[in-house]
Amino acid sequence: MERKLEIQKVTFTSVMAALAVVFGIINKYVPGLNLEMPQGGSIFGFPMIPLIFIGLILGVRFGVIGGMIYGLTSLILDGGLYHWASFFTDYLIAFGVLGVAGFFKKGLYDWKVMILAVFTAGFLRYLSHAIGGAIIFAEFAPEGMNPWFYSFIIYNAPYMLTSTVITAGISFMLLPVMRRLAIDHLLVQPVINNDL
Repeated sequence: MERKLEIQKVTFTSVMAALAVVFGIINKYVPGLNLEMPQGGSIFGFPMIPLIFIGLILGVRFGVIGGMIYGLTSLILDGGLYHWASFFTDYLIAFGVLGVAGFFKKGLYDWKVMILAVFTAGFLRYLSHAIGGAIIFAEFAPEGMNPWFYSFIIYNAPYMLTSTVITAGISFMLLPVMRRLAIDHLLVQPVINNDL
């Protein structure tokens, strides 16, 4: 039984990471949804949604693994790196940290905790992108502007805030469906009392 549950968890993680990849492709190629910053960074962070739910349902370990799988796949689909360190700050760490949603497993039953999970994970992703941007892409800062200010405030804050807010809103709407899916497939135990 334990082996079967592990296989279900691996399968769920793989399917959700693949769904994140599909959402990323939609973000990139569908007119109106393909709004990006000049050096990358989607306004509509749809790939974050399934990655957050991996953590909420299966915990930190699977959440981080799912995020890293998405990050690596996204790197391959994006077709290249500006700098070797952006492998970590823009892909591996940036999406791996979304797995911290697993620290908020009660979020599967309480929408307020789920929103906190999304904003915590989104903030950590923002930090990864912003630190990488300040160090690696300092040359893109306007003449005379501090690269840390440019990366943290001007470049990464607007799209990451928008992306995180959209992720939180859609995740809120999907929460009952994802909870039911997780319970029906025995990935989590049902909680009778929602007053956690």
